[in-house]
Amino acid sequence: MISTAIALLIGIALPLTSAQPASARACSSMVNGSYKAYGTLSVHVRGTSCSTRKGHLTLSNDIHCCPQVWVKVERQLWGSYGWLTTHKQSSYTLHARYAEIDTATVPSRPSDGDERFHACWAYGDPYGPEPGAASWNCAGWVD
Repeated sequence: MISTAIALLIGIALPLTSAQPASARACSSMVNGSYKAYGTLSVHVRGTSCSTRKGHLTLSNDIHCCPQVWVKVERQLWGSYGWLTTHKQSSYTLHARYAEIDTATVPSRPSDGDERFHACWAYGDPYGPEPGAASWNCAGWVD
């Protein structure tokens, strides 16, 4: 009986001490991850409220090619077949020496299960659609 009570206590206490509460993770507004290229371009995943995330791109004194720069944010959920992209938003800005742009938001609902996000950037064609999958340069995955 005592060993059952200890096992039950350990089974409850360990997950509480080792995992960050979903509400604290979801409400974070700090920049979670970044990717930099040429020292002039960066993308980040930003928390915008307790229930959304967005991608943010900053160009700073970028004199490289291409008339458009794209940014996107993706949300993935863990399922029986692995990670599945459930939401994606993208946006672009015309090339400039300095620019900042955000994507529209994607949901953050830890109650849906394990979720992760990343932000990506790509140079694009001003007359074409969003860049293809091989063109994106992505930051690491974050909660």
